[in-house]
Amino acid sequence: MAIEQSKIERWEKELSKCIRCGTCRQFCPIHQVLDDESYTARGKLYLVDQFIHGDFLLSDGFVEMIGKCVMCKGCTANCPSGVNTYQIFMEMREEIVKERGLSFTKQSIFRALHWRKFFDFGLSCGALFQRLIFKPAPDGHGQVARVPLPMAGFNQRRIIPNLPRKSLKKIVPLESKARGTERYRVGFFTGCMINYAYPQIGQDLIHVLNHNGVTVLTPKEQHCCATPLFTSGEKEIASDLIHKNLEIFAKLDIDYIVTACSSGGLAWKEEFAKVLGEDHPDYPLALELGKKTKDISEFLVMIGIDTDGLQPLQQKITYHDSCHLNRGQKIKQQPRQLLQSIPESTFIEMEKADGCCGSGGSFNLKYYELSRDINRQKTAHISDTGADVVAVGCPACLMHIKDGLAQDGIQAETKHVVELLAESYGFHQNRKGE
Repeated sequence: MAIEQSKIERWEKELSKCIRCGTCRQFCPIHQVLDDESYTARGKLYLVDQFIHGDFLLSDGFVEMIGKCVMCKGCTANCPSGVNTYQIFMEMREEIVKERGLSFTKQSIFRALHWRKFFDFGLSCGALFQRLIFKPAPDGHGQVARVPLPMAGFNQRRIIPNLPRKSLKKIVPLESKARGTERYRVGFFTGCMINYAYPQIGQDLIHVLNHNGVTVLTPKEQHCCATPLFTSGEKEIASDLIHKNLEIFAKLDIDYIVTACSSGGLAWKEEFAKVLGEDHPDYPLALELGKKTKDISEFLVMIGIDTDGLQPLQQKITYHDSCHLNRGQKIKQQPRQLLQSIPESTFIEMEKADGCCGSGGSFNLKYYELSRDINRQKTAHISDTGADVVAVGCPACLMHIKDGLAQDGIQAETKHVVELLAESYGFHQNRKGE
C-alpha cells in the first residue's frame, strides 16, 4: 500500500505531538462502552504509526478499528497536545478505500447520491411502497422493518421516520420572499435528512426566516453535502458533489448560506476546502462560501429575531449538543438563547449535554447495537431532566434520539430548535394545509 510521502510526513508531524496521556479515553464514546484501548484515539494513533512505518500489513482488525469511530471530534477537541486525530482517521479511511474499495452497500448508495435525479426517484418510490417493507411502530410514531434488513442497517426494533410522499425541494418554491422589509437573502442548503425525511423542519426554517425579514432561496439542483462519503474514505465522488454544490450556490444572489444540519454546516464551513485541497480549482470558492455559511441558530441570533411575536409554549425543554455543531462549528450558546426566548417554557440543562448520541451518520447503520449502547447514556440524561421535549440542531441526531427514547420507553418528544420556534410563532396551526 503506497501512501503519498507528503501525507506520511504530515501524519508523522501530528503523531509526534501525542504524548500518550490518555485524555482522549474519557471523551471517546466508543471507549466508554467497549472499554478497549484499541478503539481510543491514543490506541488508533499508535496503530497508524506502526502501519506507516511498515511494522504490519493492512489487516481486517486494523480496518475495523479505524472504521469503528463515530467521528464525534471528542478526542480532537480535548487533546491537550492538539493532535488532529479527526483528520488522520478520515485520511486513513481514504487510504483503506484506495486499497480495498468500499462495501457493496456503501458503493451502491454513494453512486446513487452522485446521480441526484436517480436518487430522488429511488426515494420517491421508497415513499410510495414503504408499507410493503415497513409497518407502523408500536407507539404510532415512525415505522419499523417487517423483516430484518441488515444490509440497509435496519433491524426489526429500529424506528425510522415515515418517508413523506414529496421531498422538501418538491414542496417549496425556489424563492420564498421575506415578509415586510427584506433584511437579508440566503441560500438554504437542505441536506439529505431534511429534504427526504423531515421536510417539515425545512418548511419551519423558511417560515421563521421569512417572518424575520429574510428571503430564502432553495435551489432544486443542490446535492448531498458528501459528508457520508469523505468520512468513509470515498474522495472522488465526494469531490464531484462538492464541486456541484459550490457551483450551484455561487450563482445565487445571496448574503449567506444557511443550514440546519450540523454535519452539512461543518462540511460547508471547513470540510469542502479540506477535501478538495489547495491545488483544486474550486478551493478559493470553497473558502469564500464557507465564510458565508451559518447554522440557522447562529444566523437567527446574529440578525436578531422578533421575540414579541413568540407565543407561550408551556413545556419543559432540554437541549442536546450535536457533535459537529458544538465541537465542529463551535456553536453552543445560540440554540439555548433561542430556546430560552420562548415565553412560558422552562429550559433545563441536561447532564453531559455535549455527549455523543451514538448516531455518527452511517455508523449507526453498521453498528446499530453499539450505537444504541452509546445512545442509552443520552436517553438516561434526557429522562433525568423530566423534559417534555429534547431540542436538537441536527436531523441525524433527532432520528437516533427519537429511536432511543422509544426503545427505552421514555415519554419525551424530539424536535429541531427551529420547529419549536415555528410552533411558538404559531406556524404549526397551518401545517396541514401546506
